[in-house]
This record gives sequence, structure tokens and C-alpha cells, in this order.
Amino acid sequence: MAAPEPGGTRIGQPVVGANDDDGDMSDENQAAVPVGEGESFGSWLRSQREVREVELETIRQSSKINIRYLEALEQDRFDLLPATIFVKGFLREYARIVGLDPDEVLNFFLAASARDDLEGGIENPRKRSPRSPFGRTVLVVLVVAAILVLLVWRFFPEPDGEGAEEMEPMAPPITQEAPPPPPPVSLPERALRVTLEFRATSWVDVHSDGERLVSELRVQGESLTVTADEEIRLKLRNADAAAIEVNGEPFEYDAGDDGEIVIPAPKADVPP
Repeated sequence: MAAPEPGGTRIGQPVVGANDDDGDMSDENQAAVPVGEGESFGSWLRSQREVREVELETIRQSSKINIRYLEALEQDRFDLLPATIFVKGFLREYARIVGLDPDEVLNFFLAASARDDLEGGIENPRKRSPRSPFGRTVLVVLVVAAILVLLVWRFFPEPDGEGAEEMEPMAPPITQEAPPPPPPVSLPERALRVTLEFRATSWVDVHSDGERLVSELRVQGESLTVTADEEIRLKLRNADAAAIEVNGEPFEYDAGDDGEIVIPAPKADVPP
């Protein structure tokens, strides 16, 4: 992949339209086209999705990523995105669904966001807005008010203590107790209950009885509880990221990164 050139030029040169000897390239084997000169990362990302005829709503449903973050990526609104670690997870899911190389997409994004930070940090003196007269007006008003207060105090002194009315002490404000927190949402009673306590950041994918329940990024300190009647299957992008409990008991597992962990429901005791 071509490195960004000095002066803020875009990464690489456009290769759209470059064909092989047969004049055709399959969508499945097509590599990510580098960002062309003068093309932003967001417009490049959107064009890669549209050329593969993938709807933004399809990506949202498959990845469970908030539609606002997907739109912000395609509109170069990096200021609306969460921390970079979450954005990397979003882009990997986006690339997987659209059919792009995740590493290429991440490299393009990091180069574009670094360039955006550099351009945003350089002050352009021609863009400075003229000084508003509002601050000067407020200063004049404050000076006049101070002069009026001084004149009132000088020519209208306070009455002596004999005729002055005693002020009643102010009653302390009435404080109300905060309402009790709402009770935690209880999950339905089912044969299998699995809890994950995350010790590190990882992408997690959970299926309960064949239905996909969760596919999102979780960070250290969070927990996740799911239930099932027959079986729970889950994958962790970082295999050591979570401690697992099954029906309140620790569950030992041996799976590598992205390896599937299968947890069946315990068999009911059958009387002899």
C-alpha cells in the first residue's frame, strides 16, 4: 500500500478501471482500491460499498453497529465517532460484510484521521472571525451599573439600626430523598444461564439456541448475561478477554482467538 505523500495528498493512486487481460475482475477476489488523490476516506468507503451493492442498513443489521457511526464514517465526521479502539472494530466488521481487506481499510482510516488532525491543528489567520462588539458593550454596561450603585449608596444611606426591621432567618431548603433505583431487569428462567465478565476489550459474538443475540465490542469491566434452553455458542476475538460462568459455576474453556465455544444446557436428572 502506498504511503501518504507530504503536503496532505491522498493515499495511493486510484486504480478503478484497471482490468486484467480478460477485462474483468471478480468481486470476491477484488482487493480494496486505494484512496485516490483528492478523494476523502468517507467517500472512498461509500463508493466501495455501493459498487458491491451493499446497503448501509444491511451492515447495521449484520454488525449491530449504530447507524449514526456508519454514516459518520462515510461522511468523514470523525468528531462524532467514539474512541479509536471502537472505530477499529467498526471498520473490521464493515470490511468483512462489504468484502474488503480489514487491514487495508484500517490503514486508510488511520492515515486519513491523522491528516485531519494535522489540518485541524493549523490555524488559518484569514479564517479568524472579526471581534464581536458584544463584549465591549457588556463592559460598558457593567461600569455604568457600578457607578449607579455607588451613587445610591452615597446619597441614600441605609437606615439606623433603631428603625430597621429585623430580617427573619431563612429556613433551610427542604431536601427530598432520591427515588430508589429501578429493579434490575430479570431474564426469563431457562435451563442455561451464561455470564461473561470482560477482563479486556474484545469483540464478542453470541448465539442462543441458533439465534444470534449479540455481535458487538465489549470493554474491560463490562459484563454480559444470556440464557438459552438448549445451547449457547459464542466467539471471542480475544480468547482470554472474559471469564465465563455457567449457571453460577466457573466454566473452563480452551479456544483460540475467534474459536467457537459451545456450552450445552445441563441434562436433567432422570429418575431410575
